[in-house]
Amino acid sequence: MRNGLAKTLSIAAALVVGIGALGGAALFLTTSMPTSSLAAEKTVSGKVVYRERIALPPEASLTVQLSDVSLADAPSKVIGETRIESVQGSPIPFAINFDMDQIQPGHSYALQARISAGDTLWFVNDERYAIDPENPGEPAEIKVVMVRKSGDEGAAIGIEGKDWLAEDIQGGGVIDNAQTTLTVSTDGAVSGSGGCNRYFSKATVTGENISFAEIGSTYVQCPPALMNQERKFLDVLGKTRSYKIDMGKLVLFDDEGKEVARLAQSL
Repeated sequence: MRNGLAKTLSIAAALVVGIGALGGAALFLTTSMPTSSLAAEKTVSGKVVYRERIALPPEASLTVQLSDVSLADAPSKVIGETRIESVQGSPIPFAINFDMDQIQPGHSYALQARISAGDTLWFVNDERYAIDPENPGEPAEIKVVMVRKSGDEGAAIGIEGKDWLAEDIQGGGVIDNAQTTLTVSTDGAVSGSGGCNRYFSKATVTGENISFAEIGSTYVQCPPALMNQERKFLDVLGKTRSYKIDMGKLVLFDDEGKEVARLAQSL
């Protein structure tokens, strides 16, 4: 009897020790699992809308990007992207997963959207949709505008009737907070700020060709850096011979087809 009881107690003790060991091992594995990748993952969601009631081609797709747009003199850095195939109507919901480890304190971020069919761009946002990736808030609503007519005719966003803000001049960026602007009216009248002085001119626009007549301006003395940027910008306008709208940005080219300035639509 005593031997049987001793065996029973020994088996029970072994089971308790075994279970305790397994529990300890499980606890160790749970607390030691890498969680940083899960914690660093975040999602920005929203919808893309357009007002036109048209049928998109079957191959139409939506691409939405979360980009770091902090550097005016460098291409935007894509932090996250999503692509939705076979889109057929507005609104189009989207969600972008991204790694919070790529978010830098003090940087600026924005959402960009475009709808394409093959190599043809149909819709694009022409306004900046700034977003705080750490605290996105309500789902974003991105409005895109049509850049192609449904009848297979190209139709670029016009340069006229919009206020444009310089983001880059001759590859050298721009001075922060310097409002260097350009407005071309439908009658060709040109006005804007060089960052210091107001200027005025007349533009001749034919398709994607554009040229500016002699430029006049006010004359106010500003800090040397501002005056230098203003001179560069007005010189660029004098050399401009063509333009295009690239992802909602106005790009100016000289007579050799070289990019001399890039501007965004002023909000």
